[in-house]
Amino acid sequence: MPCRFPMGSFMPFDGRDFARQSEMLCKLEAVTELLRTEERWCKRQLKTWDDRRCILGALMHVGGNAQLGEVILCAARELTGKSYRGVESFNDATTTTHPMVLAILNRSRDIILSGRVHVTKRPTVEARVRGFYAALARIG
Repeated sequence: MPCRFPMGSFMPFDGRDFARQSEMLCKLEAVTELLRTEERWCKRQLKTWDDRRCILGALMHVGGNAQLGEVILCAARELTGKSYRGVESFNDATTTTHPMVLAILNRSRDIILSGRVHVTKRPTVEARVRGFYAALARIG
């Protein structure tokens, strides 16, 4: 089941999102490098005393954003046929293996390169909170 990401109004080859897509790819490559071997990957902890990391821990280490996490979840859904609440629930699932993690990261790269994800700036937490309170004020 292919994932759908929000598409904006842009020309496919205008280069407008190239810098942000490139940044996502660089961060994804850094995550992949951190988790390259099974000895560098773990479950149920962001980071262990011996410097192993889960996917979320590696994402946080490289400064990955929520949108990159969404791409990883999309790849997990495509390859496993299951939906996960978050990157950590995929990582910590009893059926998740290290080869699956690497396959998911590779598929995530393919998703970004295929243009199926339109890179947008995410609203800040402050902006979302302001929007929430504005909606409450309108209600009553």
